[in-house]
Amino acid sequence: MAEVRNMREGEMWWVMASGSGSTFATASAPTSGLFGYCRSFDFTSAQTVARISERGTPNHNKVVDKQYIPLNINFGWTGSVPTFTSGSGASVPMIHIEHKAKAPEIGTASGFYHQFFGVAADSFQWTEGAEENTVALTCGALAMNGPTASGYIK
Repeated sequence: MAEVRNMREGEMWWVMASGSGSTFATASAPTSGLFGYCRSFDFTSAQTVARISERGTPNHNKVVDKQYIPLNINFGWTGSVPTFTSGSGASVPMIHIEHKAKAPEIGTASGFYHQFFGVAADSFQWTEGAEENTVALTCGALAMNGPTASGYIK
């Protein structure tokens, strides 16, 4: 009997970041890897939008501020742990993260991608368990892109 799934399975990859700001900048041959078996992943993207009126009637919206994007990642240590080291032009150790959710219904090797730029680690918790070792990573991104139909890392 086939196993019933109610969510999209996905992969999460990381690559060492270079520079600063909200772009996907890396060195020519940056360190990268697969997180491992991702047990859970969540993020909250936020921005402040001002409603602009024309003669007292709402006319359009304007983004006036974007906030830091907190990420919470929990994974079984089967892949590689992110290397938070300072890349070229970066003053704070950072990585970029890409999550690909599989989408077999759209064909080929495509999926739904989210990219997170300039991710710095807030906390890193490693736990040795009876069945597996796990990592709980709390970090935050300067910017994000997605969902899109193409990726950068994988």
